[in-house]
Amino acid sequence: MTGGLRIGVDVGGTFTKAVAIDATSLELKAHAAVPTSHDAEDGVAAGVAAALEQLLGELNGDRDRIELVAFSTTQAMNALLEGDVRRVGVVGVGSGAELRLVRKRTKPGRIALAPGRMLETSHEVLDASRGIDEEALDAALLRLIHAGCAAVAVSGAFSVDDPAHETCIAARANELGLPVCAGHELTGTYGLETRTVSAAINASILPVVERTANLVAGTLARAGLDVPLLVLRGDGGAMSVDEFRRRPSFTVGSGPAAGVAAALHQLGIHDGIVVECGGTSSNVSVIKRGRPVLRTLRVMGRPTCIRAIDSWVVGAAGGSMARLKGRRIAEVGPRSAHVAGLRYACFASVEELSGAEVQLVAPRDGDPESYAVVRAAGGTFALTATCAANALGRVADDAYAVGSREAAQAAFAALGRTLRCEADEAARRVLDGAARKIAAAVAEAARQHELGQDVPIVALGGAGEALVPEVARMLGRPWRRPEHPQVLSSIGAALSLVRIEVARHVGLDEAGSVALAEEAERACVAAGAAPSTVAVETSYDAEHSVFRAVATGAVALETGHAARGPAPEAALLQAAATALRMDGAGLELVADTSFYRVYSENGSGRAAIVDLTGAVPVAEDTRRVVVGQGAEFVEGLRTALDAGSLHLGVATMLPRVVVVCGSRILDLSDARRAEDVVAAAERVLAERHGTAVALLAR
Repeated sequence: MTGGLRIGVDVGGTFTKAVAIDATSLELKAHAAVPTSHDAEDGVAAGVAAALEQLLGELNGDRDRIELVAFSTTQAMNALLEGDVRRVGVVGVGSGAELRLVRKRTKPGRIALAPGRMLETSHEVLDASRGIDEEALDAALLRLIHAGCAAVAVSGAFSVDDPAHETCIAARANELGLPVCAGHELTGTYGLETRTVSAAINASILPVVERTANLVAGTLARAGLDVPLLVLRGDGGAMSVDEFRRRPSFTVGSGPAAGVAAALHQLGIHDGIVVECGGTSSNVSVIKRGRPVLRTLRVMGRPTCIRAIDSWVVGAAGGSMARLKGRRIAEVGPRSAHVAGLRYACFASVEELSGAEVQLVAPRDGDPESYAVVRAAGGTFALTATCAANALGRVADDAYAVGSREAAQAAFAALGRTLRCEADEAARRVLDGAARKIAAAVAEAARQHELGQDVPIVALGGAGEALVPEVARMLGRPWRRPEHPQVLSSIGAALSLVRIEVARHVGLDEAGSVALAEEAERACVAAGAAPSTVAVETSYDAEHSVFRAVATGAVALETGHAARGPAPEAALLQAAATALRMDGAGLELVADTSFYRVYSENGSGRAAIVDLTGAVPVAEDTRRVVVGQGAEFVEGLRTALDAGSLHLGVATMLPRVVVVCGSRILDLSDARRAEDVVAAAERVLAERHGTAVALLAR
């Protein structure tokens, strides 16, 4: 069966890869790869555009079948790690007694992004006791511009309850041509300092991603493609390109998320350690109980409100080069053949490696002149970890990373003369050096998440088949190879996103607009999106007199979810029981929110939230489950919080609270005050009607 085509693009450290997937048969129709354009004027966006153009050229007459383009990008992460950011102006706003708190907690100072990389900020505070003074606002923004600020972050006390002041300041900053991020746009949770730091970090990369969004959208326009352009988030969710322009920090970790998504959909594993080996670095992520492990990011120790796949980034991969110290190998990586601008020795011919001799180079200015390369008849070549695996005959003939064993052996014979050992021994030392770095991260991931020795390592990326078998051997673990591992992250980006548009002609009142948005949301969930990932944007098309609601979501990052449809009630109960590791006979249905079923063990003990396909986003040991509607629910939650809190003198320890209402799941585990939990629940109830449930966990 032939269906529409989905385009997926993934930006890696070495290559940017694009694929075209048949949405019905899941057949890989075409793929393209270009070097990631770190040094181009437009940054990695230039590589995305080039990969798209190359792929579209291969599709020819199939272009009309394209229904969606999605990409995952490392740009936000790279901008932070490399310090590719401009000074940010932070505007704090408050009134009355709040001002003292605002002055202190909205002044982030210098924010460390990575070792040696800082985000500089300038600070202004506005007193909004009598509303926003326009002259004072303009004066503050002009001072920030004169200080060299290229973007603005706005953060107000209790703005998650009433964002009016943040919205007013942001609108004026936009009028002055400043990219701006308001704290309430990133999170609905309390914590003024965390919200301010998150807004400043997000604002710092707004100018960079604006170029990316424009360039990629322009590439599609030049190709005559009027199709949705979506971006994968670091937590596995999806966002429109306009949302990407506003909240680029949410794409941090989208590369690993795409790889994990594809591994879940294709392999159907329950527990696994996903290792994606590119040319420059490797990512290690964890799948546990059929779902990826997520975390809230910290930037050099400072908390943010950004959620992403929990992953370890390792400075070793297929293109990693060996650094020598005397006649021994000191380290393999972090510099790679891509950084050095060199071809791999194993991808050359034996004739090109004639007369090979080792020389030491500095791949970048400031690097030690100790990285080994070989100069031979065909030029200068890198001695990489992938070359070492080929020299030892450890790469399968059908693997993407397979090269010329003879050429690789000729190169390592030269290294062996320098190290005073045989060629195979020299290759083994290089391969071990890279594999040990990755194995250390895999072992740490397994330790933290209590994964047994039988849990397999999944090999992704172009170099996965060269390095992961060695990592698995070192750790005594099995390993698995999916189909098309070299482009699996691109496939994950293409298959993970869902977009539904619903339109109605004029005549809708406010209630009708809400109903239209809910219709789009339900259709998106019915098409396979996890309810908690769905975002709905509404607009009015004056030219055609049409209201539109566009719902965007992502397929749940859970084993086999891509192929699921609605499940019968018995299957939903069994999914809850399995997640809680108990007999289904001990569970009862306590609530139905239309999008979720909530099962509980006699109103306390264990509880699980299950969506209509059987995915289980929450499974907890609970103290109490509160079910109700409107004011009744709020009062029940307030009473349960008071009964479940531990009062220790001046401090109070709250139970962990998760609230579900309609399609929304709100994790309030970080709340420090009972009134904050209640206020957040009231906001959700104001947006969503019907039954609400709160799980108060131990």
